[in-house]
Amino acid sequence: MMERAHRAGAEDRRNRVLEAAMYAIAEQGLEAVSMRDIAARARMSPGHILYYFGSKDALLLEVLRWSEADLAERRRASLAQVRGRDRKQRRFCEWYLPEGARDPRWNLWAQIYARPPQDAGALNALLDMAQGWISDLTEIVGDSAFAERHCALMDGLAMDVLLGAPGRTRARALRIATADAA
Repeated sequence: MMERAHRAGAEDRRNRVLEAAMYAIAEQGLEAVSMRDIAARARMSPGHILYYFGSKDALLLEVLRWSEADLAERRRASLAQVRGRDRKQRRFCEWYLPEGARDPRWNLWAQIYARPPQDAGALNALLDMAQGWISDLTEIVGDSAFAERHCALMDGLAMDVLLGAPGRTRARALRIATADAA
């Protein structure tokens, strides 16, 4: 019984660190954020965070993995509630595109795009995360080549939204993505 409670406490601390890191990285950028910043948000010591994750780069990858797993679970549940291919495609696009320039999940991806991993294991993990989106869209449309192209289009639209330039809004990106999907 105590071991289960210890594991639950460790999982809670881990999730607290991952959430704190996601928002800190999104707000400050990977280069500017320190382990001390993340630790303060998570109400832990920097040493604990280093113990669990080893480095900022390892933490970034783990935060992205955690974020994408959560998002995939919620996206799939949401898509299961929608009937009709066009409605599912629109819902998929809504899940894919960032909420705005400060979207913390998309800002994690922007950090990765800015500093791609050097080791094959991390790169493969990122490709697997991206493949999850492509696979979900393929399930909707039945065409993996289209799904891959469409996700690439939405990546570009997402970067437009993250720039926050006038007129480069989520609404615009959603209009373009849904028109392409139709």
